[in-house]
Amino acid sequence: MLNKKNIKNRIKNRGMTSPELILAIMMLSTFTAVFVLVTEFISGFFQPLNDEAREEFIKAEKDLTDVLQDHITINETIDKVIDLFSQPGIDRSYFVNLSCTSLPKEEWDIPSLESNFPKNYQLCIKPAFPENSYQSLQKMESRPGIYILYAKPINGITFNSLPLRRIFCRPKPFCSL
Repeated sequence: MLNKKNIKNRIKNRGMTSPELILAIMMLSTFTAVFVLVTEFISGFFQPLNDEAREEFIKAEKDLTDVLQDHITINETIDKVIDLFSQPGIDRSYFVNLSCTSLPKEEWDIPSLESNFPKNYQLCIKPAFPENSYQSLQKMESRPGIYILYAKPINGITFNSLPLRRIFCRPKPFCSL
């Protein structure tokens, strides 16, 4: 028969034995060694391999721009350009002569724009479906034009420059929602 004293003696915690302690220390050191090896291996991907690459990396960091601020400026510029270009008073032949530019205010002669367009982007416009004459639009014989206004990075797509684009319809009175 089991009494309380006998049960307490059986459950009594006497700590780890020497083989258990040695096994626990070996497992802890093995885990730590694997952790350090994996960390060193992964950290190799986040730093340049040699001095030349490091110099290029430092130079690229100096050329970093604020992508968010660039996109805000570009979107504000695109909004103003779309407001102007979607008006029926602008002739459709005007868009044929427009080329990509980093200075849309000066080269496209738009006085309402600000001069702070990012220098590492170009603003371009391409007709997806150019409109027909104003007279055929009035007679409902044709549809309005669809244009793509986009800002592309001059040096290509990188981690600090991404393209933006917007599609708009013109002339605005003939565009339906």
